[in-house]
Amino acid sequence: MISTTIRPATENDTKSLAEMRPYSAYCSSLPLEEEILVAEADGKVVGAVSVGHKEITYLGKEPQSCSRQPTPSEVQKVSGPWISKLFVLPEYRYHGIGTKLVREAVKHLEKKGITEVYAGVYIKNVCREVSLELFKYNGFQEAGSCICFLSEGHCEGTLLKKSIISLKTVGSSQLQTEQAKQELTDEIRKLGLSMGAELVGFASAEKLEKGAPKGHRPSDLMSNARSIIILACGRKLNEDRNYFYRWGPDFSLTYIRLKNEVKQRRKEARQSMTAVKDFLTQRGYGVVTEPHGWSGILSFKMAAYLAGLGVFGKGSFLVHPRLGPLNIIACILTDVSLQDGNPLNVDVCQNCTECIKACKYGAFKKEKESYRWLGEKCRCYDMIMNPVTLKWTYGPCDSKCVTACPIGKTA
Repeated sequence: MISTTIRPATENDTKSLAEMRPYSAYCSSLPLEEEILVAEADGKVVGAVSVGHKEITYLGKEPQSCSRQPTPSEVQKVSGPWISKLFVLPEYRYHGIGTKLVREAVKHLEKKGITEVYAGVYIKNVCREVSLELFKYNGFQEAGSCICFLSEGHCEGTLLKKSIISLKTVGSSQLQTEQAKQELTDEIRKLGLSMGAELVGFASAEKLEKGAPKGHRPSDLMSNARSIIILACGRKLNEDRNYFYRWGPDFSLTYIRLKNEVKQRRKEARQSMTAVKDFLTQRGYGVVTEPHGWSGILSFKMAAYLAGLGVFGKGSFLVHPRLGPLNIIACILTDVSLQDGNPLNVDVCQNCTECIKACKYGAFKKEKESYRWLGEKCRCYDMIMNPVTLKWTYGPCDSKCVTACPIGKTA
């Protein structure tokens, strides 16, 4: 877990900010027309966000190509608070720092009595999809297409708007409920991370219920489940495992041998499951724990996807953009409502097909521009000995597709 502090920027931060692309123009002093909040971790500035006031030019439609100049009749204008230049150093992304910066920026405006705020995510933003999901996760909604006029032409983007809840506009009980939900969610996330999980996500039990087949729904484990807590780690719990075999009546007994250091890492990570379960139980909430999918009821991959912990790669396994293939420790169902995450919308694979090339059993079928996983051909765990020839005829492949994925590998 990375401990992060959000604070107002000072002149001493100018050099650090100048190394970040959105702030590279500020090489000598901070801008007077903006307020900048910075995220500090490991003794240095690792992220920033700008809060200012802007006359926003926008279109009441989805952003189009930046090549066509909008007509005067299409253009509308509004003036309001503007959150911009959100940036986190690449090596510190996917640690929740961007979310902390956005939340603190909103709180900063709320203290000034401001009731709504705008943000824009432009087409040319290389992290456009991730940025959109981050703002939407923090309560922003699409309001049209904003326009940024450049020295040559213009650039369009998605205009986002958020209404800031305050005691002046809603009842105190409603505000306190929302605040309590967010605080409880943050407390659970912090606890899980401190006890060994690398990722802690939250998904709506209702959403998973809708898409799951009968017998594999959250209600099949807990009838009144409202939220699902997903504890996960990256590829560090999958590395260095070997298969060995024993004779059996069905000629298919396969065992997994883990190195001692991997066993220890798994043991430490699973402490997060016990810690979160006990935390909720002690506070009187109902809890049902599903460790590592042993019951086969819940789809761990779908729960983690809905929580925004990863996306489905070409190999049909869940991949986190920084940590690589996920190893889910547990899903914890509870009857308390928590702040749910949103699925990530990012192409982690791009042109990479290493997992496809690693499969020797034809478990991936090319379909136009994508691949379909064929479960009946996958030999991830199967080891079958021909009782006549006494030769092993299939796998196992030792999850070579997962191992081949380059994401999350250390140099």
